[in-house]
Amino acid sequence: MKKSLFYFLFSLWLITGSSITQAQTAFPLLKVVPWNGHKAATSLTFDDGDPIHLDVVIPELNRRQIHGTFFLIANRIDRKDEWHQAIKAGHEIGNHTLDHLHANTLTPKDENAQVVGAQNVLQKEFGVPIYSFAYPFTEITPGLEDWVEKTSFMARGGMDALVSPQDKTIDWFNVPAKVTMTNLPFDTYQSWIDHDTQSGDWLVWMIHGIEGTPWGWQPISRKMFTQILDYLQSKDIWIGTFTEIGSYLRAWQSFEAATIQASGSEAVYHWVVPDHCPMNVRLKVCFAQGDAPVQVWQNDQQIVPDAQRNYKILFNQGQLSLRR
Repeated sequence: MKKSLFYFLFSLWLITGSSITQAQTAFPLLKVVPWNGHKAATSLTFDDGDPIHLDVVIPELNRRQIHGTFFLIANRIDRKDEWHQAIKAGHEIGNHTLDHLHANTLTPKDENAQVVGAQNVLQKEFGVPIYSFAYPFTEITPGLEDWVEKTSFMARGGMDALVSPQDKTIDWFNVPAKVTMTNLPFDTYQSWIDHDTQSGDWLVWMIHGIEGTPWGWQPISRKMFTQILDYLQSKDIWIGTFTEIGSYLRAWQSFEAATIQASGSEAVYHWVVPDHCPMNVRLKVCFAQGDAPVQVWQNDQQIVPDAQRNYKILFNQGQLSLRR
């Protein structure tokens, strides 16, 4: 009796298992287009709201149609109208706490105020969501990181490294960055960019002062800064804000972990959307084996591929379907 039951269950598993497999493999697989169609990615981030950022950095970025991320100290914002204009031009404003204090001087109550209070001040002043955070002095405590996780989409740390899309253990609240320094030659920055291009990674820059700064830390010359910008633009690198690039990578990794449910003439992808994710994240996907005789649908609307046969999907929907 037990033997007959075993063979019955085994036969049932073979039938149902094979039908599921056939249903899944009957549909072509989608894959993410790396870095929105570029070899690598980079984000230029600037700390402390230095006046030189308004006088030199933003004009140079605007001239090249590049967008940067500026981490502002909420209680030390001068020339607010100009920062409003920077946001309208496409630049990102991030949270750099209320007062830029050392982490070891903060009580638990202070940690809340420095993170949450600063975010509230910035969002009220500029009227836009604040998604990103940068730790002053790159000092991180469990209490600070806990509040950052509760309020932000991602945070920049200070580790001297690139971010690899193959790394499934990225701490999104301590994203590595490379720091510019006064005494570093252009060859060093050139090597960062070359390595990024060759490895297909994400290079996050942490920049403070530029020549002419009234108080910025470790200023680099204007010539050095423009050389960096021009060299970046000479490469096939996607240059975007910290949140723009970071949200694409988070979406990329989440999509790769999607579950697929197939039934009849439809296969549905489901993935996890992280907390505090921006609402306008568009992920570029394509079929792994080229053209496919199926349609891509999302939110009851068919998505039409572009000239490169890529589909731009809304990541925040959390699902899409393939239909015959």
